[in-house]
Amino acid sequence: MLNSATEIIFKYLPMRISKAINGLPPRCIESLTEIRLRANMPLSLTAEGKNMFITQNGSACRINRGICTTKEELAECLRRLTQGSLYSYEEYIAQGYIPLAEGGRAGVCGTAVLKNGNIAGFADISSVNLRLHRFLPDIALPLAEHYQKHGVAGTLVCAPPGLGKTSFLRSIAYLLSVGRVIEPLRIALADERQELAAALPKNGIIDYVANAPKADAITLLTRTMAPQIIICDEISPNECLSVLESQNTGVTFIASAHCTHPKQLLKRGRMGLMLESGIFPLCVILGYNQGYTCQIAPTRSLL
Repeated sequence: MLNSATEIIFKYLPMRISKAINGLPPRCIESLTEIRLRANMPLSLTAEGKNMFITQNGSACRINRGICTTKEELAECLRRLTQGSLYSYEEYIAQGYIPLAEGGRAGVCGTAVLKNGNIAGFADISSVNLRLHRFLPDIALPLAEHYQKHGVAGTLVCAPPGLGKTSFLRSIAYLLSVGRVIEPLRIALADERQELAAALPKNGIIDYVANAPKADAITLLTRTMAPQIIICDEISPNECLSVLESQNTGVTFIASAHCTHPKQLLKRGRMGLMLESGIFPLCVILGYNQGYTCQIAPTRSLL
């Protein structure tokens, strides 16, 4: 039986592909985090941080035996994602994604069209990455328990792509906003790509700005909503100044970054300055070793 996250994604898939995926063991389906369709190339799935391929009947196989997505199937998926109107989604597609009506997004890429040196759209889309947004309420429980013992502190969540940073942030937002471990806190989400709020239950004290640049969302939330904690995903050098300014108002930040270790961020200009400023005294390193792992440590001890 499919859960709600999987049901949402399946309605965007061509029938042949959804049938093949549905042939997988239920436990495997429940662990899926991404479904990638590429024109005339093997369909690939991501589960537990690993890539996998399947036959027409849903059996895991080597890449050379896996089913391929046809151009027609990719076009059908795009029609479903855009409700038959690519034009109305041009602004999002130029940024590499299509927002889903239920929350979340599908990543897209292909042959870019440039305008003044910037990507203005795509002449054709050759790949679609459907991300499954699951609500795993207890995945960040170790961090909430750490806060209970040592107090809430700015925290940077580090992991490479596909290892659950967004799910972890969604979980800590929920745990802190409903008071599962400590007293409920006012949480604000800077949800640029409409992923953090996706699948979150509506029973916590959470405000969010979605579908806006994170830097602008952080500034707006700080000025208008008086949050105790701001949470944002995949922070980049462009958002560092807004984070620094908001932190000076007393807001605590929980954010994520693409890296396997915080040391790697020291070489990224503003990111390194932000780490050295002490905004994130705590660091969480996510990994996978026969199951997801979560290392929590003072940031300075890792640099």
